[in-house]
Amino acid sequence: MTKKKKKVSRLTTAMRGKLSVVFLVIVCLFLLLAIRLAYWTIRNGDEFETIVLGQQNHTSSTIAYERGRIYDRNGNILASNEKIYTLVLEPKNIIDVGTAGQDEEEDGQKKENKVLETTIQVLNEYFGFSEDDLRQTIEENANSYYVVYKRNLNYDEVSAFREFLAKADESWDANTPADEKAEIERARLVEGVMFEENYKRVYPYKDLACRILGFTSSGNSGNWGIEQYYNDTLNGTNGRSYYYFNQELTQEQTVKPAENGNSVVSTIDMQIQQVIEEKLAEFDKDVGSKMTSILVMDPRNGEVLGMASSNPYDLNDPMNEEELLQLYSQEEIDKMKEYTEEKESEESSEDEADEASTEENEEDTTAEDGSEASTEEEEEDKMTIYDGFYQLWRNPIISDANEPGSTYKPFTVAAGLETGVLTGNESYYCTGSLNVGSWNIGCSHVHGNISLEDAVAESCNVAMMNIAFNEGNDIFYQYQNLFGFGRSTGIDLPGEAQTASLIPAEKNRDTVTLATNAFGQNFNCSMMQMAAGFSSLINGGNYYRPRVVKEIQNDQGDVVEEKEPEVLRETVSEETSETMRGYLKKTVESGTGTKAQIPGYSIGGKTGTAEKIPRNKEDYYISFVGFVPAEDPELLIYVTIDEPNVDHQANAALAVNLERECMEEIVKILGIEPTEELTEEEKQQMEEKKAQEEAEKEAAKEEQEAEKDTADASTDSTETDTADDDSEGTGADDASTQAGQDDETNDEEDASTEDDGSSETDSASSQDEE
Repeated sequence: MTKKKKKVSRLTTAMRGKLSVVFLVIVCLFLLLAIRLAYWTIRNGDEFETIVLGQQNHTSSTIAYERGRIYDRNGNILASNEKIYTLVLEPKNIIDVGTAGQDEEEDGQKKENKVLETTIQVLNEYFGFSEDDLRQTIEENANSYYVVYKRNLNYDEVSAFREFLAKADESWDANTPADEKAEIERARLVEGVMFEENYKRVYPYKDLACRILGFTSSGNSGNWGIEQYYNDTLNGTNGRSYYYFNQELTQEQTVKPAENGNSVVSTIDMQIQQVIEEKLAEFDKDVGSKMTSILVMDPRNGEVLGMASSNPYDLNDPMNEEELLQLYSQEEIDKMKEYTEEKESEESSEDEADEASTEENEEDTTAEDGSEASTEEEEEDKMTIYDGFYQLWRNPIISDANEPGSTYKPFTVAAGLETGVLTGNESYYCTGSLNVGSWNIGCSHVHGNISLEDAVAESCNVAMMNIAFNEGNDIFYQYQNLFGFGRSTGIDLPGEAQTASLIPAEKNRDTVTLATNAFGQNFNCSMMQMAAGFSSLINGGNYYRPRVVKEIQNDQGDVVEEKEPEVLRETVSEETSETMRGYLKKTVESGTGTKAQIPGYSIGGKTGTAEKIPRNKEDYYISFVGFVPAEDPELLIYVTIDEPNVDHQANAALAVNLERECMEEIVKILGIEPTEELTEEEKQQMEEKKAQEEAEKEAAKEEQEAEKDTADASTDSTETDTADDDSEGTGADDASTQAGQDDETNDEEDASTEDDGSSETDSASSQDEE
């Protein structure tokens, strides 16, 4: 090989090496670019998609998500959705299509826009909209592609209109009748009308569990209850449908689907909820009170099975005037409704503005009322009135705090047993009162010598004060805190009362305060705090976080999250818990809670009668907490009655009777079997009661049949004997009602009463007022 050829070969080899390096570098750069592009696509894909869509020449419509449902523990629907429609106008399309290819004027007159006029006429025919208002709206927004004109149209209204529009796709021939041909032509002239689907929240059982569920306002915003606490879970994300013309002027569509919200399965048992609401309604009708509440829990895991309070409201119409008239004047109600409607309108307009901001070629136009801005003072006044609705919507069981009274006494005893201050063999001497400092604090009776067990069963204040003195401040208040008084329960509902300031501060824990706290006076707690603490007292010492939700499901019904029982802390040992269950069982067997007995069942419980401030021996907060079976509790029911409408309010039997009536039904629903053998007398009583219930059912059936006959008679004048049937049915019902009232009266007269007789000390009063 010549030197020249060798030189060329070396150069070729060198260049190939350099080119390989360059090629490798280029490949690496492209690889890095691809990786970078993939990274940004994954990270910011939604943003890029929005930008691309925003650059398209399009019109679009919202695809509404469906808010998740709320179920009871057995799958019954408590809250669902009903499809509704929003009518949207496209004024620019209506005007442009109607004037396309036409001269503006002909013979000195403006041509009639047939598309505009036909569209207006058809909307008037099918929806009753004012033609003048439609024309004004379209002309004032002539350059807009998106004007919300009417909300909350129902399926029937929209379906009829769509059926008419479908005629535009029909064809005709020489045999087609003239009127049908005219309708087809007319349908083809309608332009610029579209409907956005949305959902309206529906509560099929109206006021059932209203304070547990809560309700929604404009924009799917939850208010109170599960609706508010789980609002983010229940809500989804709206989708959007984009229509645009490509370079070939062919209409295409890009759809971003909606993401539906998740559903919530509650711990509530609908049957139990119906029972307690029916019993509460009967009590409010026959007796009444300032406020009566019933709470049902499973003490083994903290699940709330039901809760109800006086003055329920229809969740489908939370601003119902009839309900509010129980609390406010008509003038106040009108102001409340005005302010609430203003707030919802503002929220709705904000939601629309947010949606419209992502659409480059769209204009979301909404009407303004043109009213002058309210002064700051007027707004504050309206807000104060608006807050009045909360008196109807709030849940007293978790939001209200009251002095518990004697239902607290078991906690005083449990603290002593758990710390060894008490052995269980103690006895006390009650003279009917005890001098504490300069105060003489009373008891309901002169008990004389009384054992620890009987001190609980007979609800002796003197014994409780002595026990608290033996424990001292450190132990007493340590266990008061451990049982959850003054602390949040952590329940998954909004509006829980913060009661830390309602427990005596350390600097205020003098001897009189300790004495009155021992029997449940001069500090406040909520019903939920009492029930949660009491559950730990009888279940072996496990303090469970109360909860109203069992699990979360996606829109396909698959479980995405389970809410497991959560033990927050240990309060007492199983030994102490067993002892307290025995003491509380005796309370029902022979103490102040004998009216809670149910044949065949072993029941425990504790009565409470708290004298309210001012200590005038007139106003009382009475209560009863009961559980079954006493040896191994599966069910806890807590009833409170604030200022019952009776002459002698210090009568815990009212609460005991109401609790028993609920428990008799609920043990059947839960399948809790009797644990005690019935005596012959109890068997006879049960047979008589069964016969009475059957008679009442038969009377109710006759009344329903009579009402049906009366309704038929109103449409047929020849049926003349229906009125007599109706009279007979009503008479039977009145008789059964009177019998029930007589039985309740006898129960009240026979039942043992309890008066905590708490002192009227300056320190006690100031604490409660705080």
